[in-house]
Amino acid sequence: MLFFDFLKRFYYAAVSSPTPRKRDDAIRIGLLGASSIAPLAIILPALSHPEVIVAAVAARDPERARQYAEKYSIPIVHNTYQELLSDPAIDAVYIALPNSLHFEWALRSIQARKHVLLEKPSCSNADEARSLFRHPLVTAPNAPVLLEAFHYQFHPAWQAFLYQVNHLPWGATVEHVYSQQYLPKGYLEMDDIRFHYGLSGGCLMDLATYPLSCVRQVLGRGEHLNPIEALHRPLPVASDGYQPEPQIDAAIKATYATDSDKTAEIRGDLLFGGGFSFLPAAWSHSLPSFKWPKTEARTGEILLNGQNDEVRHFVRRKVTLWNHLIPTVYHRIDICDTHTLRRGEEVVKTWDVMEYAKAYNWPAGDVRAQTYKEWWTTWRCQLEEFVNRIKGRAGSGVWIDGEESIAQMEAIDDTYAQAGLLTRPTSAFEVAIDRDPGTNSLKPAYYYKLSIESK
Repeated sequence: MLFFDFLKRFYYAAVSSPTPRKRDDAIRIGLLGASSIAPLAIILPALSHPEVIVAAVAARDPERARQYAEKYSIPIVHNTYQELLSDPAIDAVYIALPNSLHFEWALRSIQARKHVLLEKPSCSNADEARSLFRHPLVTAPNAPVLLEAFHYQFHPAWQAFLYQVNHLPWGATVEHVYSQQYLPKGYLEMDDIRFHYGLSGGCLMDLATYPLSCVRQVLGRGEHLNPIEALHRPLPVASDGYQPEPQIDAAIKATYATDSDKTAEIRGDLLFGGGFSFLPAAWSHSLPSFKWPKTEARTGEILLNGQNDEVRHFVRRKVTLWNHLIPTVYHRIDICDTHTLRRGEEVVKTWDVMEYAKAYNWPAGDVRAQTYKEWWTTWRCQLEEFVNRIKGRAGSGVWIDGEESIAQMEAIDDTYAQAGLLTRPTSAFEVAIDRDPGTNSLKPAYYYKLSIESK
């Protein structure tokens, strides 16, 4: 039965999604960039959403855009990004451009009155994030919706994990959080945009931004991460002797402390290999390797009671979510309570009590479970809430606001500084807004006159 459920989820999510009839008021989305992530992130999820149509695409190379449109049955091809934004038939855009272009084209899109689903990381650095999410165009009444696409947060599996972490027994609180994510060596070509500093590349700007987001989610918005140690592995020297960019982190691991003495650790690797102990080290390091994404939260040790005058009973809990990134395929939440009996400093006995949980949908009886489907991917869940926000509906209650996106970029910048790496470069793009000369106040959103320059 479990295998049949897996096949059903996989079939609907990846092979043949249900395709309901599109509503007359469906949101027409344009793609800025013919990206490799868009099929997973927006094109396939849109097929099963009655209120979403992927209507247009624009790419730097118009011919590539035409081929992309033909492959994914996208009806309209625009020759430039700006031409797509000028299309009055487009209601929203999905931006999956190189990181260095996120700030500019998110602002251009908001200026064009388009809702924006913006790939993570939202910007190149914290200065850009503050400029974007606190920009008058974004904070104005009735401004278009702007969402950073940390899709994993929208899935019931992640929310079930957070519920376990936030509803601990015995009055316990989280003491330490760990998160990891790895990409096998060879998956990316060495000329990939992720390995270019000028395009705001790096592991922490891509794969490792997930573990960083995960530990921040578990610790909560009130906790500021102070980097204690950050170590990075640079890109390897190419076989032809070409020297890679020195400011790029191919892999990174970092530890943090909060002002309330909690700790966190993250690990990420874009070129993960080795770990095969049965092979010579020189061979092993050249081979791709795999580890499941995981996030775990651990409490401090809690005194339950003293069994007698000498023996005391302690317990600590560890909650682990395996595969937070693609939980629709498979995930598991492990809840491990480690019990210890001590006589003074002597350990008399220790044992573990294990529970396991999964959450492909919201709990039975939850009204949200009537809308969500077990085969929905994280991206489909994200799209549901993006549409709900545009339509003014309550939705699931899960959302990533601008201040959260700013805090994430601040944590990235702080980590790079601790690692001895430069913050990714800031865009020279600006949007100037006219003010009413009589009141010095901003004109209403629909009267904005903008002058735009790329310097």
